[in-house]
Amino acid sequence: MCDFLDPDIDGDGHPNDDDHYPLDSSEWADTDGDGVGDNADAFPSNPNEWSDTDEDGVGDNSDAFPNDSNETLDTDEDGVGDNADAFPSDQNEWSDTDGDGIGDNSDAFPNEANEWSDLDGDGVGDNTDTFPTNPLEWIDTDGDGFGDNSDAFPMDGGEWLDTDGDGVGNNADAYPLDSSKWEEDPDYAMIGVVVALAMIGVLAYTRQRHD
Repeated sequence: MCDFLDPDIDGDGHPNDDDHYPLDSSEWADTDGDGVGDNADAFPSNPNEWSDTDEDGVGDNSDAFPNDSNETLDTDEDGVGDNADAFPSDQNEWSDTDGDGIGDNSDAFPNEANEWSDLDGDGVGDNTDTFPTNPLEWIDTDGDGFGDNSDAFPMDGGEWLDTDGDGVGNNADAYPLDSSKWEEDPDYAMIGVVVALAMIGVLAYTRQRHD
């Protein structure tokens, strides 16, 4: 039984009149008045804090991660602590696996540091895609301005179309709409003139020798 006439009921060495917890021998003061005795209060001078579960020096009430000693703040409130968050002020990003400065959530190529965007969605990053806005093309091997997928001659910078499908590019094909021919027909009239002139020359030479 408690002897209420006893000047120190809990026997902690602090008189009842000065003991904030006269029935608790482990406590006698509550400096910050938060209801938690100074001995048990991890922050005896701070009325807003009394416990520090992870012992990181930040009270549980203000610690966004009271059970994680490596984290205390989550500025952007994305659930990832600032210390581990690659983008502590961006609620939509927290990781940058390839270290290119673009968060994984918005990076089309999160594991490739040289790529992050794919505007045409063809699976080839814009930085290496020769045609970044054309989903059907991404490379131009011969540099003629026509993508390899649609270039009938991807290794020939002087040709890209073969309308008649004869294997001869339109630029070199004299008959780009006729698959049966691609070169100009010989000028037979001109050939006849050349032959006639040659014959006249031969006859003149022969006559001169007989004379």
